[in-house]
Amino acid sequence: MTVPTRREIAATFDEIADEFDASRQAPWPETVSFERELAPNSLVLDVGCGGGRNLAFLKGRGHRVVGLDVSPRLLKNSAAKVGRTSLVHGDAVALPFSPAKFGAVHSVAVVHHLPSEEERRESVREIARVLRPRGTALLSAWALEQDRFQSQSGADRLVPWRQSDGRTVERFYHLFRAAELEALATPELAVVRAWREGDNHVLLAAKR
Repeated sequence: MTVPTRREIAATFDEIADEFDASRQAPWPETVSFERELAPNSLVLDVGCGGGRNLAFLKGRGHRVVGLDVSPRLLKNSAAKVGRTSLVHGDAVALPFSPAKFGAVHSVAVVHHLPSEEERRESVREIARVLRPRGTALLSAWALEQDRFQSQSGADRLVPWRQSDGRTVERFYHLFRAAELEALATPELAVVRAWREGDNHVLLAAKR
């Protein structure tokens, strides 16, 4: 397969934004667990905030939130939940924030959409850069070990999203093997805990 660029991947999420957001309303289970680890009134960056469901949950729990996404249409959906002032249009590989700004960074189901190993590593470097000392980060990615992928070879896949009008939009994923997310996070971050949550590999890490 031809691996798409980040720009092309962003365009696919603009194309499916409304139906994608409508199908995803509750926060991720790992987001709920992550919130319990946070100090009250934490300043939290959600990298790849999508339609804002996790942002809305974190804000509702009393945290100050900033959401970043590369898709303007997904940000429009986020704005309906948390307001425009909490949102920034930007790229997970080049975060437009000063160093050590955030007490926590949430990046769920994002890094697996970055098309190259170097871009995935740069995203983690950026997360570490904007975290305060001893700040915490949550990362997750789709697992290669899911049953639905066992009949195919390779970690880079195009996964179809079927729109209600019958169109199919192919979304890029780099599927993560066991321990690959931990290897990606170090040496930028110290791994606190790594686990499998349903179809995802999940990592809780801290700023060194």
